Amino acid sequence: MKIAYFTDTFLPQLNGVATALANQASELGARGHSILIFTPKVDHIKRKKFKAENVQLVYLPAVSALLYPEFKLGIFGLPKVIKHLVRFKPDIIHLHSPLTVGADAIMAAKIFNKPLVGTIHVYIPESAYLRWLKYGLAVKIVDSVVERYMNFMFAQCDLVLAPSKMLIEELGKNGFKKPISYLPNGVSLTKLEPLSDKTTNALKKKYGLKEKVVLHFGRLSHEKNVDILIKSFYLLAKKHSNVSLLIIGDGPAKKKLIQLTKKLRIEKAVVFTGFMEHQTLISSGILSLGDIFATASTMENNPMVVLEAMMFGLPIVGVKQAGLIELISSNGFLVKPGDIKEMAEKMEKILFDEKLSSRMKEKSLQLIKPYSVDKAVDKLLGLYRTL
Repeated sequence: MKIAYFTDTFLPQLNGVATALANQASELGARGHSILIFTPKVDHIKRKKFKAENVQLVYLPAVSALLYPEFKLGIFGLPKVIKHLVRFKPDIIHLHSPLTVGADAIMAAKIFNKPLVGTIHVYIPESAYLRWLKYGLAVKIVDSVVERYMNFMFAQCDLVLAPSKMLIEELGKNGFKKPISYLPNGVSLTKLEPLSDKTTNALKKKYGLKEKVVLHFGRLSHEKNVDILIKSFYLLAKKHSNVSLLIIGDGPAKKKLIQLTKKLRIEKAVVFTGFMEHQTLISSGILSLGDIFATASTMENNPMVVLEAMMFGLPIVGVKQAGLIELISSNGFLVKPGDIKEMAEKMEKILFDEKLSSRMKEKSLQLIKPYSVDKAVDKLLGLYRTL
């Protein structure tokens, strides 16, 4: 099968959507399907480019977006899209984001008379994304405009997918007219060898980590509420001197987050590693250093970071909202959004109760199994074939 992906974000950009698509495309390519990915040109990001069997990337002309330094908006890409699709002869066109490259996908599907699939990875009308707007009225206006735009874009699709049951339910409540099928993100559940005590001790020494480690990794942007996690960790660190917070990743909020740790006088207990290549992140075993994974983000649908933390058998502490409700049950704790004290208490409970921690680790390893990328792709191919 020949499938053309259209996405406004892809590796080497740092986000869960890019990682989820890379996993999906790699699995499809490994099975012998041909994947052509259209995405904005990101030459300003000096990181390793994505490569996979039977997967080709086409970079479209782009301009900088104001909100995120790494994000680019594709412009005037349709001529290049048409040129490549004439040669590629796709069976399916699949849009993964509703912005300018998504609009190219809609036009291409009409021009080539091919089935159009759309995945709603992120529900954009969500106040966490609009923290830069100072006034409630402005948020409501933007919410309304974006909601109508999303409805229009995905109404053009023959099939609409979403990675979260909670997202599907929320879209239905907000007047989304098109039926939506559930397709979770997938992770590669290859057998992960545990780190030796020697390697663990060496890594802990390298990063200056103490006995108990709270882990957070992913894009450091304002809507991820990493500041709330740091404030929660501050309460934990006041009671326990043997705890560290390991933050892996980079993003526009990093500078302010570092300043916050200094203001709270916990800069020696909070370790920022900076950017780490995804493959290195998974293969190096650094995620095994965590005793728990914690996130205060309120707008996660089917977050790759949580799935990957579960893959390493980590207990999870997250917010009782959006897709985290689907992922966190007997493998961790859900807390009220913004409740710094409750999050600190739940982290403490897992960190200092070995029996509870051990049970939750086993549960994470069990609960991650339905999210294997091969199962996700099996379902995706079945849906493609119905078209």
